[in-house]
This record gives sequence, structure tokens and C-alpha cells, in this order.
Amino acid sequence: MNSGGAQTVLSKDAVFEGKIISKDSVKIDGRLVGEVRSEATIELGETGSVEGNVTAVHVITAGRIKGAIQAREKVELKGKSRLEGDLVTTRLVIEDGAQFEGMCKMGGKPAEAAPAAPAANAAPAAEGGEPERRSLFGGKPAGH
Repeated sequence: MNSGGAQTVLSKDAVFEGKIISKDSVKIDGRLVGEVRSEATIELGETGSVEGNVTAVHVITAGRIKGAIQAREKVELKGKSRLEGDLVTTRLVIEDGAQFEGMCKMGGKPAEAAPAAPAANAAPAAEGGEPERRSLFGGKPAGH
């Protein structure tokens, strides 16, 4: 994280519902239900969780994210992390033990790709069945 600038922190026992938008780095050790955007780094500790989309220059997670990630430069999934959602970035590091369920798009200009909200991943239901899941990139997620 950028130790020279300001930092927004969501502590371990905190629960926040809504949208966090920051020009500075954001550190999440608690629970966020909503979207988080930073013009710097977003870091989730092992106790951190986000149920919503994450957008930043650099995303580092040891926690859990259920939603899309869009990182202009780099995404790092640490050994105990879990990502349930699609990601768009130019560089990706996945440590041994990290869990990732979704689609990944690398290269190009990720800032132009808008991640879909988790609810937008579902297509209309087939006759009498469950909705068909679609990924950020239009295909079916792995395992479905």
C-alpha cells in the first residue's frame, strides 16, 4: 500500500453498506456490502470481505470478494483469498491456496471494460428452471 498518502480503513469488526470512493488507498479488514473504488490501491486483509465490485489501480486481497474486480495495473490473490467473480487487469498474481471462480481478461485497456454487477450475471430463467449464469464476458462461467 502507499504508505506516504492518506488511507481509508474499514476495521475488522466494522460492517459498511454502501459505496466507498477514494483517491487514496483503501484497506478493508471488515465487511463491505457495496462497491469500492480507489485511484490507488485497495487491500483486503484476511478478515476483509466485499460483496460488490472492486475497482482500483492495484488490488491485493487475502480476504473474500464476491463481485467483479477491475484493476488498471495489477491484481494479487494471496494464499487464503477467495474471489467469486470476473476480473479485468493487465497483470495477475495468484498464490498457492487462493481460490478463484470466474473469468479473467488480461491485457488491453481494462479501464474501458465496465464490470457487471453480480446480479447482472444472471440471464432470464429457462422454462421452469433457474436463471442461466453469464460471465462478464458473455460466456458461461466455468463449471456451469
